[in-house]
Amino acid sequence: MVITALCLAACLTTIPIPQAKAADIDVSSTHSDVMLFMEYISNYDFDFVISNGKARITARMDGYLGITTKCKVTVELQEKGLLFWNTVETFNAVEYRDFAEVDTTYNVTSGKTYRLNITFTAWSGADSETQTMTSESIKA
Repeated sequence: MVITALCLAACLTTIPIPQAKAADIDVSSTHSDVMLFMEYISNYDFDFVISNGKARITARMDGYLGITTKCKVTVELQEKGLLFWNTVETFNAVEYRDFAEVDTTYNVTSGKTYRLNITFTAWSGADSETQTMTSESIKA
């Protein structure tokens, strides 16, 4: 048993073990944020504010000039129920160009909590891509 252990130890110390080495990367020249490349959507964003019983909703997307042929923004205003979020109103903007925007207001109930669920879709011919976002919840 002792001889077997000594043989095993000798084999482990004399046989080279393959090693991996990370590539040298100059981190000073790399960007630290992860950027998703989208083929048809160049930018999308929203703004959601509740004040004096009114929700102010703006959602805009931009496509690529000469590539994006149609844009659609769908905004669902949702109210928090007992267990689920219920959609109380849906706003759409469809444009046959490289941008679309929803810009509207909606009367909300004081004391209730609201959020937005937003879908941005862009087309180039028959091909499309979609991005979705959900806002933070806001109490009216």
